[in-house]
Amino acid sequence: MANTQNVERPRIPGCLPGEEPYELVPPARMAGLQKWRATPAEERERKERSWSARMKACSVWAQEHGVRLVEGSDDPAWLLKVTSRRDYGLRPEWLDHPLCWAKDRRPAAITASLYDYGRHAQAIHGWLADKPGIGLTTGRGWYHDGTVQIVLWRCDVLGDGVTAADAGPDALRWL
Repeated sequence: MANTQNVERPRIPGCLPGEEPYELVPPARMAGLQKWRATPAEERERKERSWSARMKACSVWAQEHGVRLVEGSDDPAWLLKVTSRRDYGLRPEWLDHPLCWAKDRRPAAITASLYDYGRHAQAIHGWLADKPGIGLTTGRGWYHDGTVQIVLWRCDVLGDGVTAADAGPDALRWL
């Protein structure tokens, strides 16, 4: 039986245990307890390692940039707001699995994992065209194997040195 009690449980600033967004839900909760118990121990351990790698990457990234997870919006225009209050805007097709981050109660960044960055790159850059204060960087996606992580951020809040979180190869063996 897998020893899931000793798995490192990183904490995301602004996220209470048990209240993780879908993208960061522990594998046992995502699968459902009965199905999780029927899962072979080796697979449970692999999924726990993957989840821990993703959580740690998000935690380290958030701490490095001084941000905390907030209920922002599915609309990237949330970044242009004065405060980080929840916004129910329209999510563009290119914003998959968004997570919103604030610093000092101001919108700071939106991270997302795209299944097909190449298909959406033109739309993303089109959205950015008239927003000179918003930066963009990409990296290996941590949500699912083959995704590309994008980070949209406010330069006036986070500066210019924003990077994408790298969860490493363990995070890519999630499903």
